[in-house]
Amino acid sequence: MSLVRPLVAVKAKLGEMTALASLRSHGAPARVLVELLDSVTPAGRILPALVRAAAQAAYQGRTLWLDTTWLTADSPLEEQPGGAFEFLDHAIETAAQAEYGLFAPDCPYLIPVVRLDATEDDLRRVRLLIEHQDRDIVIRLPQRGGPLHELLERIDSIMRFTGTRQGHVHTILDAGFVEAVRSEQTTAAAETAAALSDLLGPASTTLLAGSIPAKRTTYVTTERDRPEVTLWNEVRHSRADEVNYGDYGVTHPRPPRSDGNPRTPNPYLCYTVPGKTVLLRRKVEEGDDPTERFTDLVEELVERSDFAGPGYSWGDDELARCRRTGWRTAGSVSRWVAMATSHHIEHVTRRSAADL
Repeated sequence: MSLVRPLVAVKAKLGEMTALASLRSHGAPARVLVELLDSVTPAGRILPALVRAAAQAAYQGRTLWLDTTWLTADSPLEEQPGGAFEFLDHAIETAAQAEYGLFAPDCPYLIPVVRLDATEDDLRRVRLLIEHQDRDIVIRLPQRGGPLHELLERIDSIMRFTGTRQGHVHTILDAGFVEAVRSEQTTAAAETAAALSDLLGPASTTLLAGSIPAKRTTYVTTERDRPEVTLWNEVRHSRADEVNYGDYGVTHPRPPRSDGNPRTPNPYLCYTVPGKTVLLRRKVEEGDDPTERFTDLVEELVERSDFAGPGYSWGDDELARCRRTGWRTAGSVSRWVAMATSHHIEHVTRRSAADL
C-alpha cells in the first residue's frame, strides 16, 4: 500500500530552505510544512531563502504549509502589519511574479497552519487571507488536546470563524518526539484520527512524529529505529487506515535553544534508510578542519549498501561530490542538514508503507 500523502516538517533555517529549493518538479513530492522561527527576519538571510523556495514551489504547482507555532511575541514576522501570514503571502506572490511571471497560479502561495489555541485576531487574519485567495487551512493539534468532544468542538469553531468547510481543512495530530511506541499512545491517536476523519473526511489527518535525538552522544556510526513509522502503521491498522504519515525529517521535533555562543561543530549526518536512521559523526580535534572530517564521514556513507546513490536526490548527489575524488567540501551545519533533508524528502516521497 502506498502512502496517502506524506508530510515532512522542517524548521525555517538555511539548510532546510536549501533542500526545498532543490526539490524536483516532476511527480507529487511529499507535502512540506515549514515551522517559522523568531530568527526569520526581514533583514536576515533565511527569509529570502524561504520566499524563493515557496515561489518555486508555487511555480511547480505545490504549496508550502507555513506554521507559526514557534513564533513568540518578539518575532519580527508577527510585528508586520497583518501578521506573518499576510506578510509572507505578499512576499511570495511578489517573488513568484518577478522570477516566474506567475500572476495567476493554480495553487495559493502558502497554506496557513493554525494552532488549536489561536486567538480570534489570529483567525480573523486567516479569514482575510482566504478572502484574498481561496485556500485550505491546517489545524495543528498538540500531543494532549484535552477531551475528544472539546477538541472536535474547537475545530468546528475554527472552521466557522475562518469560513472554511469540510474538504478544505487538514489536521495535524502532533505526537512530538517518540522514543518508543506505547500502546496507550497508539490507542489515543487512533481514536482521535478516526474522529477527525468522521468530521473532516478521509485522508484529512496527518500523524506527525519524530525520533531524531536532541543531542549526539557518540562518534560511532549507529542505526536507530524510526518509531514514528511504527506508530503510524499501528494507528493506521487500528482504526484510521487513511491517516497520512508525517515526520520531522532529520532534526529533533523541538527547535534547539541557543545561548548565542558560536561553536565549532562536530560533523554529523542523519541519513534515512527504510525503517531506520543512520547516524554518522566525526570528532573535530584541535587544529582539525571540519570539512575534512565531514569528508571522512561521507567516504564511509557512500560505501554503505544502503546509500541511495548520486542520482537519487540533490542531496545524495552533493554527498557523492563531497568525497575526496569529488572536489566538493562542506563545513557547516546548514550544508549537512540541507543534504540530509533533501535525501529524506525524496525517501518518503518514493517509498511505500511497507518499506518507509
